[in-house]
Amino acid sequence: MSIHALVTGSLIADPTRRSGAQGDFATATIRVATDDGAILVSVIAFGDQVEQILAHRQGGAVAIAGRATLRSWVGKDGETKCGLALVAEQIASASAARRADAERRRGNRDAA
Repeated sequence: MSIHALVTGSLIADPTRRSGAQGDFATATIRVATDDGAILVSVIAFGDQVEQILAHRQGGAVAIAGRATLRSWVGKDGETKCGLALVAEQIASASAARRADAERRRGNRDAA
């Protein structure tokens, strides 16, 4: 089962081009800030989205919409980790959205 999601965050490394039996695809990982810290979202892009995601670099703010699936795994520390895997359908630069989100979070902290 998957859900449609829109995630905004920053790339933790440059996206990577890969090749498979069906052609090229790209992978990336986004760090998404949450009220409890952050989660990592694994992204895979096919078709037209390959070049779009490859145009971004480590640290760049992006907004990506697509089909998401919840994932869990055991980390090197033995703790269970949770995250999302996202098949990209739309990709955009999110610099302006990131600034607005930071300002909103600052406002929430100041009000508390």
